[in-house]
Amino acid sequence: MPDSIPAKTNEVVWVDADQMSFDNSAPQKLNRLLDESAALGNLKEGTRATLKVNVPEDGYVYGLRPLFIRAMADCANHVTQKRPVICDGIKLVDYWRQAKGNAFMRVAHEGGYSNDTLGGHLVINGGFSGDEGNLYSVDCRDSVLGGVKVGTAVCRSESLWVLTHVTLHPLFGLNGALLNGGFECLVGSERTRVLRGVNPYPFNGCKSEISDLRGFGRRALESHIGVKKSVSSRIFYVNYIWDPTPQPDYFPYSEGPFVRNIGFFASFDPVALDAATYAAIQENMGRNGGAPGFIQEKTNVDFLNILKEAEDLGLGHNEPALKHIY
Repeated sequence: MPDSIPAKTNEVVWVDADQMSFDNSAPQKLNRLLDESAALGNLKEGTRATLKVNVPEDGYVYGLRPLFIRAMADCANHVTQKRPVICDGIKLVDYWRQAKGNAFMRVAHEGGYSNDTLGGHLVINGGFSGDEGNLYSVDCRDSVLGGVKVGTAVCRSESLWVLTHVTLHPLFGLNGALLNGGFECLVGSERTRVLRGVNPYPFNGCKSEISDLRGFGRRALESHIGVKKSVSSRIFYVNYIWDPTPQPDYFPYSEGPFVRNIGFFASFDPVALDAATYAAIQENMGRNGGAPGFIQEKTNVDFLNILKEAEDLGLGHNEPALKHIY
């Protein structure tokens, strides 16, 4: 792991969404988040930095604001003196019957995601076809996958920042650092292989069996092991709990946010980060009279079990050391 990682590898830094003002805006809070979490210590002049984001599907209106990505890109650019690469993978269904690369870039630009608004070079992870990448072995006992093919924009970076718009996820329970930094970094054909037996679009009325969801969870976690290997574990993670919706960004619609904006969480440990994110959501739902089992009831996935399995696979620590800043 990089020398810049804090002594407590399970440390999670949280800057809340309270007391917003002209001199305490979201970008300013994000700058403090990077300073407190030592993220910039992983960069130097000339470093090829890549920011993996979630580009929302056409029709999904709660996507991460470009300004929230721009704040991170500007900080990286200030240190590296190079505009970072900003990427996401092609969606698995082409709703418009166009070339998938064309459709992806059109939807991204229409949603306000461009080189100018994001402060970096917006590209498709996996190239224009979505299937360009390199193969990396999954080094864990009894591996189901054996290896995974990681998209070019990710595996050719020298430092990877995984920026996740936190939502619920119908296959994984929660879209956070573990899923966006693993499964979502693979090329399209590899994601199809990891998905075997499950339907990524349950809005068509076909829901997956619990046993199939458990199998997908294991394969998605193994994907993360492969991605870490592809960038020599030089990964930093940020979870944005801002407009968290019951449906993920790749859906063409969503119900409204199910909990208030809690703020921004960051860590070098994806398990600790997702554990802190899950706990914050549960706590805020409880304060507002929400059902404690809402996430599992909505997704049919036991996310606490996924966190435990992720820790068992060596991806991180399931007990975060939370550091709250304002």
